[in-house]
Amino acid sequence: MNRIAFFVFVSAIMLCIDAYFWQAFRVNITNRSKSYFLIPVLYWGISLVSIIVIFYGFKNFQQPSNSALFTTIRGIVFALIFCKFIGIIPLLLDDIIRLAKLIYQLITGMFSSEGFKGNPISRLEFLKRAAIILAGFFFSTLSWGVLVGRYRFKKQYVSIKLPRWPKNYPSLKVVQISDLHLGGFDSVQKLEEAVQLINQENADFVFFTGDLVNNYYWEAEPYVKTLRKIKSKYGNYSILGNHDYCDYTGINKSSEQGKKQWQDHFNNMVNIHKEIGFNLLLNENKLVAFGTKKINVIGVENWGNGNFSKYGNLDIASEGIDDTLPTLLLSHDPSHWEAKVQQHSKKIDLQLAGHTHGMQFGIEIGKFKWSPAKWKYKQWAGLYSSGKHQIYVNRGIGHLGYPGRVGILPEIAVLEIS
Repeated sequence: MNRIAFFVFVSAIMLCIDAYFWQAFRVNITNRSKSYFLIPVLYWGISLVSIIVIFYGFKNFQQPSNSALFTTIRGIVFALIFCKFIGIIPLLLDDIIRLAKLIYQLITGMFSSEGFKGNPISRLEFLKRAAIILAGFFFSTLSWGVLVGRYRFKKQYVSIKLPRWPKNYPSLKVVQISDLHLGGFDSVQKLEEAVQLINQENADFVFFTGDLVNNYYWEAEPYVKTLRKIKSKYGNYSILGNHDYCDYTGINKSSEQGKKQWQDHFNNMVNIHKEIGFNLLLNENKLVAFGTKKINVIGVENWGNGNFSKYGNLDIASEGIDDTLPTLLLSHDPSHWEAKVQQHSKKIDLQLAGHTHGMQFGIEIGKFKWSPAKWKYKQWAGLYSSGKHQIYVNRGIGHLGYPGRVGILPEIAVLEIS
């Protein structure tokens, strides 16, 4: 299905949802409003604007966000569509109940000497109101995520105890950031705020665990100067995530031209990391010192279960490490941990990952956390352990798709490792 056909299909589905939701909306709102004639004009006008925004998004879906206004409008449109989709659920339930009653009355009427009797079945009032309440709740919540949540950076302070951490080693302070997705940023100032929060910690190391961009290396160019300000005592290290390889752009890597395009992008991405001041680890390891002590830092390219790219090679990346020292692994996708890391011959004490974003939607209250991300990933946010192995999954700073965050806020992880 080409892009135009897909847009037409999506628009048709949207119009069907709009028409269905309108049935409840007009009963609950229009009849109670003095400005009766304005309601349908506004309702269908907003629906038309939504389709125009979607068309623009389809037309420019590979382009980074460079307009805060359009990003906000796109987020509000997403919230509007999602809330209508949620709102039709009780309406569908109502219609199923009404259909069942109608069938029952027809059948019983056929076998009754009095024939079919009764008034037409009216919609259940509480379900109509429930549709409006549900839609309103999700619309306001998702709109808050766009207007406030997406740049409400939150520091997560976590203490991690490693069984193999030498007793004569001081604790190690690490700031981990992940999933910047700079193609979705529309404000250098907001990124400056995040960098200031990072530098406040005066960390021993800063580790970036992949997905610098959405698709193209040049999405990062407007932000290089800002990211270059990230400071640590002993160095900043980084890896690539699944979005850093230009794999979602339609480039045909089986052709010579496609191979060249892909390689040019990859080379430029490597250079961007150098310009930022990140030591990019491409299936390799470094023996790094903090004070008079040393640890191993392994960085693998992206490796993910399922259809995600598998450029990472842990065997190559861990060659020659000193197994008597504590070992940290930077690997973007948390599925790597159970699939490869725990069974590996090298002693890897802690993996730092990202990728999930915590689905950018969920609930975190104290130690309780929930997100739809848990249906896809066993390890989706925070610290997990299995035997002597541990993994910390960062919720990410940026956003992808829905330009907002609800409940799962953009994260700067401050890890005290000992």
